[in-house]
Amino acid sequence: MSENEKICPTCGTEYPANERFCPRDGTALRSQSGSADLVGSIIAERYHVMKKLGEGGMGQVYLAEHVKMGRKSAVKVMNPGMVNDADAISRFNREAANASRINHPNVAGIYDFGETSDGLIYLAMEFIEGQSLTSMVETNGALHPDRAAEIVRQTAEGLQVAHDMGIVHRDLKPDNIMIAKGRSGSDLVKVVDFGIAKAAGAENQKVTKTGLVVGTPEYMSPEQLAGDKLDGRSDIYSLALVAFNVFTGKLPFQAESAQESMIMRLTDEPKTLADVKPDVAWPADVQRVMRKALERRREDRYESAAKFGQELWDAVNRMPKQALAGATQMVGAMDGATAVMTAPPPTRVDASAAAVPEKAVAPVAARSRMPMYAGGGAAALGLAVLATIYGAKALDKSGGTLKADSTKGVPAVTAQSQGGTQSSGAPARVGPRQQTSAPSAANSTGANGTPPVNNSATGAPVVSYATDLDQLANSVNDSSTANAALQKAADYRSKVTLPADKAALAFVEAKANLLAAGAAKGCTLMRRINKNALSASMKSDLDEALQTCGP
Repeated sequence: MSENEKICPTCGTEYPANERFCPRDGTALRSQSGSADLVGSIIAERYHVMKKLGEGGMGQVYLAEHVKMGRKSAVKVMNPGMVNDADAISRFNREAANASRINHPNVAGIYDFGETSDGLIYLAMEFIEGQSLTSMVETNGALHPDRAAEIVRQTAEGLQVAHDMGIVHRDLKPDNIMIAKGRSGSDLVKVVDFGIAKAAGAENQKVTKTGLVVGTPEYMSPEQLAGDKLDGRSDIYSLALVAFNVFTGKLPFQAESAQESMIMRLTDEPKTLADVKPDVAWPADVQRVMRKALERRREDRYESAAKFGQELWDAVNRMPKQALAGATQMVGAMDGATAVMTAPPPTRVDASAAAVPEKAVAPVAARSRMPMYAGGGAAALGLAVLATIYGAKALDKSGGTLKADSTKGVPAVTAQSQGGTQSSGAPARVGPRQQTSAPSAANSTGANGTPPVNNSATGAPVVSYATDLDQLANSVNDSSTANAALQKAADYRSKVTLPADKAALAFVEAKANLLAAGAAKGCTLMRRINKNALSASMKSDLDEALQTCGP
């Protein structure tokens, strides 16, 4: 019999290599080549193996097609030498059980798993048509910060779902982050291979032997290296190492051997992004987020992977364009997809409007002793902060409407729109924008009356929305107008380009959040505002708000 022929294990009849099933009894045919390669065979009566994709420590991975549905899958098969290893089998089964519970767009789905009648243990998962993050960085070097931050954010979102279920990946690395192409051509992250994950909350799932460290040394957390019990914060540390790698093309612990690198993670401080890639002007915000995620003590790290991913995305999104001048320009994904920084989900606060190159927190005076209003709570404190900003003397108890002190008035507008300025007076009424058309390009100005700024792509003057944003800020005086202002602010995010407008928009959102979401959120946003880009009146209002918010 030729090595290229197949045989029916039931009736023993031989067939050509292109046959899949025995026409007599319907049994899946087996290859007679004597090789461990399963290409051409049928696994579990339903997965036709088309080609080998790769292999790892636990087994081989094949591209297979479901014989009835025609759906392609990546089928992982355990190494024959491990079949008699009870620990390995238990770990493999746990991979399937845990990973099949995770349902998220950024995690590769698990379709099926089990053991065939002839002892083959397999796992069928979503086939990702793309390339690994390792391959992407090896081919192109460090990614553009915008693109890198979006990849990290999506990865964090996928991890968060697993962490919420008590599942720790334990081996997060660029090899296990696949980059596919979304419908818009942007990067779509898929976290794969929860192959050594374990349900952290289940004490009966301790499958690793004492002293056995499972994972990839270059991306292990300090506690994983020490053999301690792991939780989601270990994955956050590993993800921070991945982020550092895609930002710079290197790791923060640079050593001549893997062993030395492991020791450095237990004893030394990591290098900063600026140390490794000085050609990019990394803002303090980005450095701060990375430093927190790479803290040696897990208690000092982020508690949430999603929060780490979002804060890193926000910090990078606030980087001024000139800071990105030295960054590697990566246009397109692996097959020409456009590098797009996807906006965060609408349920999160979008800090991109703040345009803060660094945290610019105004000096804070002694903490205000302003009491909470009767009925207390975050919303009342938010009103208290606004009362301080506008010198309020009274608060309408029935409707919660803030009454502005006439001696203080409304902040003056310093930037022009429609050829004029708005003088101090009553707050602008809430409703549609007062102007009948977009601000005239001829009257567009930068902050403090500087000459018009031209768009680098089109050469056209950039429009200033300073007056509109000032009116919008003045319209906020209760929870109803705050929510209306937040909706209007969302419309401006895609329009504003000048640093002064971005800072003003951030002030509007912070002020509105004081009433709509409470003092904690509003004060946090206030502290993020680039004070130096604000108009004189808004600077004064911000200073007073920060004094009331406290340190």
